[in-house]
Amino acid sequence: MAKINHNNYLDIIDAVWTSAKERGIMHINSEEQSFSGEKFTINGRDLINFGTCGYLGLETHPDLIAGSIELTRKFGTQLSMSRAYIRPAYIQELEELMSQIFDGNKVICYTSTSNAHISVIATIIKPDDLIILDQQVHFSVQFPCKNAKLQGTEVKMIRHSNYQMLEEMIRENYNKYSRIWYMADGVYSMHGDLPDTVILKNLLHKYPKLHLYFDDAHGMGWDGKNGAGYIYDRLGVSERIVIISTLAKGFGCVGGTAIFADPEMYRRTDIFGGPLSYSHPLSPANAGAAIASAKIHLSNQIYTYQSELKDLMGYMNQKLQEKNLTNISAPNSPIYFIGSGLNKVTRNFVHRVLQEGIYVNTATFPVVANDKSGLRFTLTRHNTKADIDLLADVMAYHLPKAIEEEGDKIERVYKDFGCSLKNKETASAIEPIKESNLVIEEYRSIHDINAAEWNLMFGNRRNLSHTGMQCMEEIFSNNEKPEENWSFHYLIVRDENAKIVLATFFTGAIYKDDIVAQENVSRQIEEIRKNNPYYLCSKTLAMGSLFCEGDFIYHDLEHPEWRNSVSYMFEFVSKVKKDIDAVVVFFRDFEEDGFLNQMLEDEGYAKIKLPNTNVVSLPKWDTKEELLLLLESKNSIRNIKRYVFRHEDQFDVTIKRTLTNSEAEKHYQLFLNVKEANYAFNFFAYPKKTVKVLSKYSSDWEFMEFRIKGSNELIACVWSFLGKDYYCPLILGLNYEYNESHHLYKQIMYRMVKRGNELGKFQIYLGLTADYEKQKYGAKSTPFYGYLKVDNIYNLDLLSSLSD
Repeated sequence: MAKINHNNYLDIIDAVWTSAKERGIMHINSEEQSFSGEKFTINGRDLINFGTCGYLGLETHPDLIAGSIELTRKFGTQLSMSRAYIRPAYIQELEELMSQIFDGNKVICYTSTSNAHISVIATIIKPDDLIILDQQVHFSVQFPCKNAKLQGTEVKMIRHSNYQMLEEMIRENYNKYSRIWYMADGVYSMHGDLPDTVILKNLLHKYPKLHLYFDDAHGMGWDGKNGAGYIYDRLGVSERIVIISTLAKGFGCVGGTAIFADPEMYRRTDIFGGPLSYSHPLSPANAGAAIASAKIHLSNQIYTYQSELKDLMGYMNQKLQEKNLTNISAPNSPIYFIGSGLNKVTRNFVHRVLQEGIYVNTATFPVVANDKSGLRFTLTRHNTKADIDLLADVMAYHLPKAIEEEGDKIERVYKDFGCSLKNKETASAIEPIKESNLVIEEYRSIHDINAAEWNLMFGNRRNLSHTGMQCMEEIFSNNEKPEENWSFHYLIVRDENAKIVLATFFTGAIYKDDIVAQENVSRQIEEIRKNNPYYLCSKTLAMGSLFCEGDFIYHDLEHPEWRNSVSYMFEFVSKVKKDIDAVVVFFRDFEEDGFLNQMLEDEGYAKIKLPNTNVVSLPKWDTKEELLLLLESKNSIRNIKRYVFRHEDQFDVTIKRTLTNSEAEKHYQLFLNVKEANYAFNFFAYPKKTVKVLSKYSSDWEFMEFRIKGSNELIACVWSFLGKDYYCPLILGLNYEYNESHHLYKQIMYRMVKRGNELGKFQIYLGLTADYEKQKYGAKSTPFYGYLKVDNIYNLDLLSSLSD
């Protein structure tokens, strides 16, 4: 079976960030000719800087600038050679000063914190170790862990700061590994929250195999003795604790650091350490600035700077509380997050703040959950209390305005972020008011919907006819396994004259979260599911169902209230999601330029690539020669002649409209063969009664059976829906023992096209996957996209960590 194109995690980031860039809130070009740390010049305007991580403002300190210039004059702009050959005097001086900051522990300096992680993880982690990642640990830690997997190191992930889950994972794996490494951030870069060092101390004491690995880049400088950082101040380093910190951010320079108490870890890393040896050392300019910063950190000046910043932090916390903003960040870090919810609200909110002359950051999916995006800003010594007053006033004014303008409700936003809305009058005043005469109809079964009316909308959309939906409801009801029982939710929106403006349906079901993941990821997960069948599965509310594909929404785009009808659909989805306790919402099967695409993105849904759909639309042909004349590819023609026509007479192919119970059993087993072998589109197998139910609806369905001539053994089958003008082979099953010897799959593909032609159908829907085989018969492969919204991104992060 041919592979399909899978959605890539980077594709989601690309789509979300490109949209933000187009709206002028990310990837912004600044224009200032000099930088004091206080303001950026953007589009000819000076914006107050609440976006950088130079918490102590040391990047503009005269001592750092002088140190950078002095070393550049002495040593030039670079030393172009590996540290394995020569370690220049200024690097030796810097590492000795950094060692003093960390109480004499060994320190290695790198060109970046990311390089430090790549170097250290590759050197100190062994194949018989276990890595446990915190869900929100910085990507610069997660990336080298993927390489560690290639060495054979097991990598797992826990939900963010879930120490109960961490301890359970330690206990479960304690006797399997020599060492267990928990990797986390000292200060998390999105919400500014901090790990519980008391719990971690207790776990270290309780489990001697446990080791801690911290990225404390955001804690350096502004906290701790000598500005050594949040983690070092509370845990220090030991033979079981390694800290990676930074020469950037609060330290004021460029570069990364690794701090070791274990002499052997230090020695091994120092002697090679990957990029430590095969890339350039810090430039004299960077080293000179870092030396000057280290000297400040070793002086009493550092405590003055820390005190000044913490005074500003206290003032900021006070103002945010006074303004009753959706602040979900920790009060004791200089990183702040103001929740605004949907992507469209966040884009509006951030744009408004930028227009007021204040630079802030945008935080959106997939870094945070779809409905939990927001405005992120940082506080530095460059800011003043007057700046803080202005920012707090601006955010308090524009947050409700942005929510109102984008049609959301302020109560919902505050509730979603666990915040209390004090000013009820303001809240009710800004609720969006919809002037609409639309009538909303909700149904739980197709039996309650007029068949003629439904068929006018969906009767010619594959197996979505009224009887097609009856069949589907019967298959996925009253089954033993929870994943085989779906709830059906129909929505019809009419105008005051009873004219339908919008109609669609959704199903509630248990989905495998890896449904469109890479096949190797699904294979890993399926091994775990042998003992834990619902591992990485989520209750999902999905447009359409997993027993059909295509266009699941009828919409009258000429109607003046069509946009209101879509708003009602989103409200319907929110209500049903809550009613069935779903944690994922999935709109699916949209083409590139679908009318709903932008509206879905504005509602916070992330666009993902789905398998292509394949449709054959050939004119009527009567002979094999006529078929070949319709095909454009010479390679396809040669392939069909060699592997299909040459073997055609080896098969007996029969068509049936009904099956006996015994025949249905054989069909189902062949379907399971395909289901269990193909992870390209990974979902739970259909109920065992599926074929029997299809057989009841003989006016809609037919069954194609394949046997070797002279044999009674059923080796392949196809279950096909018969539309008025189209033929829709939906499910196939086969015995793989005959696939290579008899080119069985290729024969099935030809027979499906041939059957559609015999029935005089204008289109043959060949479904998902195996694009190449289907294109041989002139199938047009159309890219499909889905739109995803999740309550918690842990499962997505875990899937990403499992990919190679």
